[in-house]
Amino acid sequence: MKLYCNVEVSNRVSSTNIIRRKAQRSILAIGRHTIKGNDLYLLWQTLQNKQGTKYKIDNNIEKIFNKFINEGKATIRLIEPPHDLIIQADMIQLKSFMHTLKLGMSKQIDASILAISNLNPKCMTSVPKIKVVVNKSSEYPTLEGFPRTTEELYLVGLNRKSFDRQILRLQSLRILNLSNNQISSLPKELGLLQHLQELNLSQNRLDKAVKWVWLDQPAIKNNLKLLDISSNMLTIIPKEIGKLHAIVNFKASKNVLSYLPQSLGSLTNLKYLDVSKNNLKYLPGSMRNLRLILLDVCENEFDGEIMDSVIDVDLPKLVEYAGRSVLKARLPYDASSIPLLLVKYLDTAKYCVCGNPCFDCYRRKLVEFHLTAIANSVKSSGHVTIPFDCYFCSNTCVYSYAKA
Repeated sequence: MKLYCNVEVSNRVSSTNIIRRKAQRSILAIGRHTIKGNDLYLLWQTLQNKQGTKYKIDNNIEKIFNKFINEGKATIRLIEPPHDLIIQADMIQLKSFMHTLKLGMSKQIDASILAISNLNPKCMTSVPKIKVVVNKSSEYPTLEGFPRTTEELYLVGLNRKSFDRQILRLQSLRILNLSNNQISSLPKELGLLQHLQELNLSQNRLDKAVKWVWLDQPAIKNNLKLLDISSNMLTIIPKEIGKLHAIVNFKASKNVLSYLPQSLGSLTNLKYLDVSKNNLKYLPGSMRNLRLILLDVCENEFDGEIMDSVIDVDLPKLVEYAGRSVLKARLPYDASSIPLLLVKYLDTAKYCVCGNPCFDCYRRKLVEFHLTAIANSVKSSGHVTIPFDCYFCSNTCVYSYAKA
C-alpha cells in the first residue's frame, strides 16, 4: 500500500526545541520489513532520499490526527524517533491509506497481503505529474481524466464552452488556468477545493454568468490569493467578491465596468488591483480602507456625476446595529447558522470610508481623493485625483472625510 503525497516532518526533540523540515514530494508505503517477519513498517521516500526512511508501526504510533482528513490532511505521530509526519494528499487516497494503517496497528489485517516489495526503494521518477498542461483539444484526457495528484492544471485556448466537472476531483489543486476559452458559468463546488490559491478565468464569457455562488464557499473564501477575470465583457462584478478574504491579487481589466462593488473595500489582504481599460466613472469609497502596493486604473473615464443623498443617517434601527456589529467583528455567517433573510440583509452592507459597515442609514456622496492615499504605486492615464462613491455611516464621518 503506497501513497503519493507531500510530507513535512516535525522532529519533537524536546518541548522547547522542535525542528521542522519543509514539505517534500514523497511516497509513503506500508509493508513488511522482511519476507519472514510480520512486523509492519512505514517507508518514507523523497527525491533526495530515494533509499527511504523506515519507521516501525507496531507499538510505535502514538496518535493519528485526522480532524482535517476531508481536506486531504493528516498527521502521524511516532514514538521513536519522535517525529510527526504531516501529510497532504488526495482526500480519497489518504483516507484509504489511513484506513490500512489503522488496520495494521490493530492487527486486523493479514501482513502477508502487504507485499514486501512495498518497502523496497522505489524510483521517485514514477511519481505522478503534479503539473498538467493541455494545449490542444486533441490532447484533452476526456476518458482517462486528470491524475488525482494534479496541483497545477492549465487548460488554455481550447475553446471550451463549459467547465469540466472532473476538475472538482482534484483535491490537491493549487493553480487552475482556464484562460482563453468560452466558459460562461462555474459550478458551486469549485469553491470547495481546499487548496486552490490561483484561478485564471481571463478571456472567457463570464458576462453570461447568472450566478456566482462559487465565490461564497468556505474554502475559496479563505484560500484564494489570485483571481483573474480580465477580458470577459463584464458589466458588473458581483458583490460576493468581497468575501474572498485571502485575495492578494485581483485582475479585472479589459471589461466594460462602469463601477466596482463597495464590498471591494473589505478585502484587507488585497495588494495588487488591476481594473484598467474599463468604463469606470468612479471608485467605491470603501477602497479608502485599502493599502495597495500597485493600483492600475489606466484608460477609464472617471467622470462620475455629482450625487449627494441622505437616508436617516442618525436613526439606525436595531437590526442595523446588530448587522454592523456582526460585520465589524468579522463573524462567519451563512444560512446554516442564521435565517436566510438575515444572510441577504448582511450581504447588502455598504462600507463607510471609516471602514465600518452600514445598511439603511447612511449619507452617499461623490468625494475626490488622491490615489496615492490607497496605493504605493499608481498607473493611470493622467487621473491622479478621482471621484470616489462614498458612503458615510454617521455625520461625524461626513465632517471628517467629505470635502465640500
